[in-house]
Amino acid sequence: MSRWPSLTDGALDEVWARVRERLERRGAENRGWVRLPALSSGGRLALGALLGRSLGATVPLGALEEALVSLGVGADLPAALAALGHPMSTAPAARRAERAGARVAKEAAKAEAATWPEPWAVSWAEEVVRSGALGGLDRAAAVRLVRSVRTVLDRLAAADAPVSRADLAAEVLGSSHALDRGTRLEAAVTKALVARGGSAGAGDVLESAGGRSGQAAGREAWRRAGAHLGQVSAPALVWNLRVEGGLGRLCAVATELGVPVHLSQLALRAHPVAAPGAEVLVVENPRVAEAAAQAGSWRAVVATNGNPSGAVQLLVSQLVGSGAGLRYHGDFDAAGLAICGRMASAGCVPWQMGSADYLAAVAVAERDGVVLPVDDRPAPPTPWDPALRDAFDRCRRIVHEERLLGDLLA
Repeated sequence: MSRWPSLTDGALDEVWARVRERLERRGAENRGWVRLPALSSGGRLALGALLGRSLGATVPLGALEEALVSLGVGADLPAALAALGHPMSTAPAARRAERAGARVAKEAAKAEAATWPEPWAVSWAEEVVRSGALGGLDRAAAVRLVRSVRTVLDRLAAADAPVSRADLAAEVLGSSHALDRGTRLEAAVTKALVARGGSAGAGDVLESAGGRSGQAAGREAWRRAGAHLGQVSAPALVWNLRVEGGLGRLCAVATELGVPVHLSQLALRAHPVAAPGAEVLVVENPRVAEAAAQAGSWRAVVATNGNPSGAVQLLVSQLVGSGAGLRYHGDFDAAGLAICGRMASAGCVPWQMGSADYLAAVAVAERDGVVLPVDDRPAPPTPWDPALRDAFDRCRRIVHEERLLGDLLA
């Protein structure tokens, strides 16, 4: 049974709820006024007796606290509310503390960057804050991140030869994965490198997943700084690629053996290739190169395996630069069309990638009773055939290259 029945019999529940909500919203130390709800005669009598005064439209929290403490309900207003069955939630206070901590962390990061000699440092720090890269960090962690960026920049500036990004991370940060793409530190360093290079604003980098121009600027900034992602990972897969140069023998032997072969950046930089006058089919999916090898196809095939890696970009650049003719085909989906656009910009000619090709492939699937998957993403621009964008946005049906192997390798 309650020690204060007149305060807990329900007549004053709405009063206690309003007081609790104010303290949760403004803070447990806040004292001001709350507007009284409509009370029963018993409720008004009980509250008036507690305060020792007649009631108006509002009640002062300081006077309410004094009365409750005097009565022995609690040591302060929050404790009294808990004793009356209306304990404050800690969540609002935690959110306020989190926001306050985030503000402190952001200001500390900007203050640390302000000690740098570069004139772009402050705007870089502001962009890092806006990007959310400091989210969840306390003051100490935010300052550590800025100092880690400084350490990486200084190490790159002092390097007299290109360095692997993984080696750099292991050397100065202790973990070979500290600068992996997608980490907050990688994001912050990339922004700093772009800003330092002056090729684009710091805000151009680490955009959303679709921000390809920003990603390209970031890759170029790392390259200029003398750091690479590793020259043997993500190689280009090729079949029947007849090229001049040291890698020509490797490619020829692989073709004789009936197997595709991988060409890494390391190999392509050490032994650049040339194929003047050659016709090469560049595709998105490795399965096309595999099928070409299995069929003993005469076509020269390069597979990007999705978004073109550094090795693929280097190979395409060398082939185009030597006078080879490159045709490109990829998946008919939003991502595939975006890749096609990038490959076209690199010198490839979209092939069998028009609106008529897409609609014909959809029609064949419908005829065969095949239910194609649906892409809910809008098509990117398709400047090689603007009608393709419209056709895809109408149909939204995905056609993967694997459904078109016969046409591609004919």
